[in-house]
Amino acid sequence: MCPRSQFRILVPQKALDRAKTRLRSALSREARTELTLRMLRHTLEVCRELNSAGLMLSGPDELADLAREFEGELVLAGEAGMRRDIMEVGAAVGEADQALLIVSSDLPLVNVSDLEQVVAAWRKGHGVVLVPDRRERGTNVMLVDRPEVFPFAFGGALGQGSLETHLTQALGTDLSPVILKLPALALDLDLPADLAVFVREAPDHPLARFCLREAQEDFTFE
Repeated sequence: MCPRSQFRILVPQKALDRAKTRLRSALSREARTELTLRMLRHTLEVCRELNSAGLMLSGPDELADLAREFEGELVLAGEAGMRRDIMEVGAAVGEADQALLIVSSDLPLVNVSDLEQVVAAWRKGHGVVLVPDRRERGTNVMLVDRPEVFPFAFGGALGQGSLETHLTQALGTDLSPVILKLPALALDLDLPADLAVFVREAPDHPLARFCLREAQEDFTFE
């Protein structure tokens, strides 16, 4: 089956002040909110550079101005949760005969080159392209050629424990899956241990410097 000619990008995002609660031992609530916003802005900037049929940001109404700033469309999040939001977006995108690229908003090292590798794998005929997190449990990035028929497995947070389920679901369809292990896209800032890895591996990154500056006094990056 030949891939569709166009794809749209979806970046799901929780309310800023409720994001990254599992980093509370490392960062204050204000710092977590600011870190979430900075990562989201970086993600939207990178996604805007891709040659796609459009950029969508899924989240609360507070993100409307941000979506417009990056020439994207805000898809208001519903009360049923992120998985339902993604399923509804997938149905609409598929109806428009487009594929769907989903990019997590908490990847500090996300870059155009790696996302282009994901797109290239799709254009070669892989109907489902999966990029796992560094623990190879979650799905940090995925591109689905027929999103209207794919039962996404995202839970309360994008990519948490979904990789195996997504692979199994893809194998049960005629969408040929592939897993791409891309180190920069594998690092998400979900747990304090992830924060420590990020600071160790990219100490000069602006977001790493922010985390070092804003870290709680009793938190160590060792």
